[in-house]
Amino acid sequence: MNPLPDLTPLRQTIETHFPAYWPAVDLGLATCATLLLADNSNPVAVIYVGAPSSGKTTVASMFEGATIDVNGTPQDLCYRSDNFTTAAFVSHAANVTSSQLSKIDLLPQIKDKVLLTPELAPIFRGKEDDLVSRFSTLTRVLDGQGYQTNSGTHGRRGSAGPHMFAWIGCTTPFDEKVWRVMAQLGSRLFFLLMETPQAVTDDDLLATGQGPSYQERLNSCKQAVHVFLRDLFCAAAGIRQVTWNQGADSLQARRWLVRCARLLATMRSEPVEERDASGGKTHRPGAEE
Repeated sequence: MNPLPDLTPLRQTIETHFPAYWPAVDLGLATCATLLLADNSNPVAVIYVGAPSSGKTTVASMFEGATIDVNGTPQDLCYRSDNFTTAAFVSHAANVTSSQLSKIDLLPQIKDKVLLTPELAPIFRGKEDDLVSRFSTLTRVLDGQGYQTNSGTHGRRGSAGPHMFAWIGCTTPFDEKVWRVMAQLGSRLFFLLMETPQAVTDDDLLATGQGPSYQERLNSCKQAVHVFLRDLFCAAAGIRQVTWNQGADSLQARRWLVRCARLLATMRSEPVEERDASGGKTHRPGAEE
């Protein structure tokens, strides 16, 4: 493995133009980098959650158009979808022939790529039965072992075998029932809460006319992200070429991983609600994973 590119210039660029967005960009870079790991068996999906104007779409757009070098030829690293539904992974559209369906299935098109979905709010909205259906599909797809379905129109369709990809999405905050559905099915999604910016003052509005425009700042950050990702994938010799050397991990780092794993297991367990003799509600810890 060649020397890794220096992250410092990229961080300086982001913090110069969008100071509050670096943690989200850093997480997006790490999500992309999971494609390099040879022994990673589960696609990593990170969803930015925030109110309008919280910066989630700005961060996601920095990754759009990124390319990597594959045998001397630039190849798209990211696949953007603005109108995403879980049914798109493997289609059974009745008005399309079976031979045409294989060309429009989403799952093969995002294999070894980063799926970008700037607007996922519709996925997290609707009746509970609809949510269960959607997240059942997501749970299976994010197992990384392909996805096959059956219908009366086209019979069995889909893709078998390992299908690795990474996923960066955006959504506005959603209802509590969505968490309950995901808890029942076994969540495969990671979420980053994008803080709502502070109230804008008159002085802030007056200052917007000074310095580079939003688009100029975004383009500068996007170019820096693209350069870093291209150099990173080049240094790692391409997708799924990095074998993690566990023996090189420090004991302290491994202890922190254990703590984080135990915390995550606890957070993903749903407390059991009980009533006492007087009718009051009490809760006891649920079964951990």
